[in-house]
Amino acid sequence: MKWLLCFLLLGFSAVNAEVKLMVLGGQHTPVKFVALPFSYQGSGLSPAVAVEDLIVQALSSTGLFSMPYRYDVPANTNNMMAWQFNGIRYVLQGQLIEADKMLTLRLSIDDTLGLQPTISRVILNPEQLTLSSQMFADQVYRSLFYATFTNDTEKQYLANENPVLTRYLNQLVMTFKAAWVNDQGKGSCTVDIQQMPGGVPFKSELNEDCFLDRALPNEIQQALESIEVLPYENYQTVFERNLKIEFISLN
Repeated sequence: MKWLLCFLLLGFSAVNAEVKLMVLGGQHTPVKFVALPFSYQGSGLSPAVAVEDLIVQALSSTGLFSMPYRYDVPANTNNMMAWQFNGIRYVLQGQLIEADKMLTLRLSIDDTLGLQPTISRVILNPEQLTLSSQMFADQVYRSLFYATFTNDTEKQYLANENPVLTRYLNQLVMTFKAAWVNDQGKGSCTVDIQQMPGGVPFKSELNEDCFLDRALPNEIQQALESIEVLPYENYQTVFERNLKIEFISLN
């Protein structure tokens, strides 16, 4: 079991020589998560619902993640295979403990694909509960973004994170995902993309894995042709000429 210690002041790291991103599903196909009701231990009015809502809002803010309005709860909520069968990728459980005028949140995030759960502990300021909860919720989003949409899962712990790079990668995934109409294609397709300064893509090459399914390469080619420019403005310091994108169908 790994532990994620959360700090509100983050450092910077060098940009990787090659960006490797994973685009899971096409348009209108977010990665699904569930936040089970947070518990509260303390003598005051419970802030559990408010903190839980802020985390759900942060994760849902870009459309890459979504909590279903209705979902089936397994008889055993620790049965990750049952959650996965219901189409849920992440299961969040939170416990708030208030003591000595301090509010501690213990948040566990289970990945139903079988990876080790991540446990976070953070101290929230009761007098600025909304602000401190929002800041932590933003960290949770960035952590899950790296764990889900990149092949470098170690970055989910946000050690020496470059926030500008994180926003750049996030915008790239959103751009490719919005362009991909994944109606029939199945499997995965890795694409090497070269772009010019300004974000104009000028060369793309589909790898061999794209052609294991008849419909998938056509879908990916149409998505690439529909993109005239990739995110660039405000990201010049982390711009990457060479991109490697793996499109993964959720069909």
